[in-house]
Amino acid sequence: MNILIKNGTLVTEKEQVRKDLLIQGEKIKAIEETFAQEELPPELKVIDASGKYVFPGFIDAHTHYQLVSRGTVTADKFFDGSVLAAFGGVTTVIDFSDHLPGKKIVEGAHFRNDEAAGEMAIDWALHQVVTSVQDDSSMELKELKDLGVSAIKIFTTYKSAGYFIEKEDVSKLFKMCRDLDIMVTIHAEDDDLIEQKTAELTSDGYPPKLLPLVRTAEAEYKAIMDYGKLAGSLNMPVYIVHLSSSRGLDAVRELKKAGVRIYAETTPTYLHLTDELLSGEMPQRFVMTPPLRKKQDNKALWDGLTCGDIQLVATDHCTFTLEQKLLSNDCRTIYPGVPGTEEMLQLIFTNGVKKGLFPVTKLVSLLAESPARMFGLYPEKGSLAEGTDADIVIFDPDAETIFTNENRHTKAGYTPYNGMKVFGKVEMTLLRGRIIVEGDAFSGTRGKGRFLPAGTPGIYR
Repeated sequence: MNILIKNGTLVTEKEQVRKDLLIQGEKIKAIEETFAQEELPPELKVIDASGKYVFPGFIDAHTHYQLVSRGTVTADKFFDGSVLAAFGGVTTVIDFSDHLPGKKIVEGAHFRNDEAAGEMAIDWALHQVVTSVQDDSSMELKELKDLGVSAIKIFTTYKSAGYFIEKEDVSKLFKMCRDLDIMVTIHAEDDDLIEQKTAELTSDGYPPKLLPLVRTAEAEYKAIMDYGKLAGSLNMPVYIVHLSSSRGLDAVRELKKAGVRIYAETTPTYLHLTDELLSGEMPQRFVMTPPLRKKQDNKALWDGLTCGDIQLVATDHCTFTLEQKLLSNDCRTIYPGVPGTEEMLQLIFTNGVKKGLFPVTKLVSLLAESPARMFGLYPEKGSLAEGTDADIVIFDPDAETIFTNENRHTKAGYTPYNGMKVFGKVEMTLLRGRIIVEGDAFSGTRGKGRFLPAGTPGIYR
């Protein structure tokens, strides 16, 4: 299909300009102040975007769709995640593949892609979880990168569940990844400190409100410092997922000051919600790891985004139904995670752009350009460059919405932002030149999403 988007304000990480954008097939053909009639192809659909922002398709760089966990599976399967993402202006997600027991590392990515193919209605890339290191892991990591997975994830906690890697093996893994230009991303919570706090609180039981006392901000600080120093000693970059606290941000800043190339994401949950919710009605709804923190932590993370110490926002979207969530009242065994992909754009626009913390160009950097560069997808994704995929979002900045459990598209059946008023609304989402959301209607197609082989992460270039 040929599409002309007229009269909109095109927004990239560098500028906002009033120009027209021409799409031919799956690509952005040209951008001009205006097109002469003879420059336009036949059979053209014209979209008037007057008064609207025209954004590149957004990227959620941290999702867990159709995640199998502890004998169950998350509420949002691949297609469900695609639908809710598209309504939120997200055209690409980066999900995770597990390190399959007894298998080569790359086999987890192949398995995950086989699951997603035929189901995803938007495009996806992968991060690969690594839970053990062998002498021949370097060859396996090379196979992984050749497949197009150029970032791995490690855990500094969950030792009892088999995710934790001992420090000497982490050092070997870091060196392998450094030499292959593979990004290492880290779930940073110190396992020993968590176990210590768990033992100290044993007489009080473990209701949800105790989770921030079990998985403390100091545990986040310590893990970031320990693993950041290791990365610095090996002269390699490192990336912290879902930064949750002011203390965690302190660690990032201390390491930066010491010359470590450390990068971080935070999530809308840690920017907007507090641990007071863990003492309220059905607190299981708000259990995630790391846990929710205090209002001062929210403010510190917004400051980190504004000044550039935190490079991007992703959601850690990981959903369970209320029935699944309410199976336990023990903060150690409640299924952790909440919805987030659909709400991300409106939340950051409302409380970042509308409140004057940063310009709309910064929003594009945080949600599109930075994740695309960071994970080797730029400029095909995250930009409005001519010749790249026509992933486009038309956004009405003046619309107002109140998030409710009923008007969200997640199969979890609830949103942690229920009752929250936000500004701006996605009017249209295009994936590779095809309209997949228009107003309140989804017209995407199950299985039309594509796996995106990632190139070398931008911080290695």
